Amino acid sequence: MLCMIEIMTPFESPDSSKSIQNRINAAKEELNPRASSTDPATSAYLAWRMVIDLVTGVGVGVAVGYGLDSLFGITPILLSIFTLLGFAAGINLMLRTAKEYQSKNTN
Repeated sequence: MLCMIEIMTPFESPDSSKSIQNRINAAKEELNPRASSTDPATSAYLAWRMVIDLVTGVGVGVAVGYGLDSLFGITPILLSIFTLLGFAAGINLMLRTAKEYQSKNTN
């Protein structure tokens, strides 16, 4: 009896195998999409962190200014000064938080 061995040749050229691989990768990505960089939970966390930074800065400034005004028994000049300083500190913290978030997302 005679055995025949067939040599199988690919029906597709190497270029078409690349396109098949690209199609497979695209189908896998459709089934398992990557998490978006603008996750709502992350955005909400960032927004609340910035608000808390600002409110805390102003609150600490008001508390220190009021305490010093009470201690020295003077008009609320120190309250005004420390409120503005607290506001500036809060804005500074907000900007640092934004820069930190931006550098984390660009890398």
